Formats: sequence, C-alpha cells, structure tokens
Amino acid sequence: GNQKTRGRESQLESRSTGEQVNELEHRVSSNEDDITDLARRVKVLEKENTDLKARVEDAENRSRRSNLRFIGIPERVKRISPPVIERCHRTAVKDNSRAKGPRPILVKLHYFQDKMKIMKLSREKKEPPQYKGARVYIYPDFSAGLIQRLRGFDAVKKKLRDRDIKYALIFPCTLRVVRAGKTLFLRTPDEAETFFGELSSIDSSIDSDMTA
Repeated sequence: GNQKTRGRESQLESRSTGEQVNELEHRVSSNEDDITDLARRVKVLEKENTDLKARVEDAENRSRRSNLRFIGIPERVKRISPPVIERCHRTAVKDNSRAKGPRPILVKLHYFQDKMKIMKLSREKKEPPQYKGARVYIYPDFSAGLIQRLRGFDAVKKKLRDRDIKYALIFPCTLRVVRAGKTLFLRTPDEAETFFGELSSIDSSIDSDMTA
C-alpha cells in the first residue's frame, strides 16, 4: 500500500514538474516573440528618426540659403542696412574656430542672387576684403550638422589644391571634381578618399613608365 501511494505521489510530482517546464517554455517562447517584435519596432523608429533628422536639417539649410556669415568685422561698428538686407545681427556665441576674434555677423539678404554675387566677388579676390584694417571672411550660413559633414572633405580638398585639380562643393554635401575633362560627383569623404587614392596610383604608374 505504501509503495502504491509513493508511486502515485511520484507520478503527481513528475506531472507537476512537467507542467511547470511546459509553462516555463511557453513563457520563454512568448518573451522571445515579444523581444523580436520590440526589436523590429525599434528599427522602424530608428529609421523614422533618421529620416526626420535629415528632413529637419534640409529644411533648416534651405531656410538659410540667402544667408551669409561675415567673420572678422570688429564688434563696435555701425549697423549697415542696405535695402537688400532683411536682417543683420551678431551671433549669440563666438565661432569656436575663432574664439579670440569678434562674433560673426549673420546677414539675411532679400534676394538670393545678391548672395551669389557677393560670394562670387569674394572668391575672385586674391586676398580677403578688409574693413578698417581687419580681414573679413565671407561664408555661406549652414546648420551645425551640415558644417560637420562638409568638414569631412577638408583633407581631400587640400590634396586636390596641392595637385591643382579643380573642385567645388555642391549643396548640400557633394564634392564635384573635374579631372582630365571628366566631372565626378563624390557624395561622401570616403568616396573622395577612394578617388584620390586611385588617382595617386594612376599618377605613380605614369611616372614609372616615363622614367623606365
């Protein structure tokens, strides 16, 4: 009688343990499904966030398309307000790259064509224009994010200048290079570095052939 009782108890314990294992397995499987669903949702949200950031930055830079940034004009000067200027003011903080100099002046021009004329005249001058003996540097006004992306091309731009290769930055962030009558559009610093590496290899090969 005792053996039968113990056998029944053992069966009940085994069944109970089996049910617990099954329940745990079910819970684990359900949790894994929930985690997979959450991971999928996170990826969707990350993509939406990236797209929204890109749209906001694009909208910000389009709103600045008629702006110019004047660097180097002393702080205490009379405000200049020709009819073509909508707004003109100092930035709230100094440019980090020119911490010791005066704050930049932001100018919003009424006509976009006026901005392009000023930029063209500025580029054509061999030396920066001066105001009361101080050099003045004129740049387009871009968002901080776009400025950071544009700076990624700085090293390649220097290499191109050293080789006297024509280039230009196309809005918002594309490097246009003219080489041997061909025009290339490089959209990332990595693409630009790859192009320059291939160019260096070609030039080295040509030099070797000429000296052979």
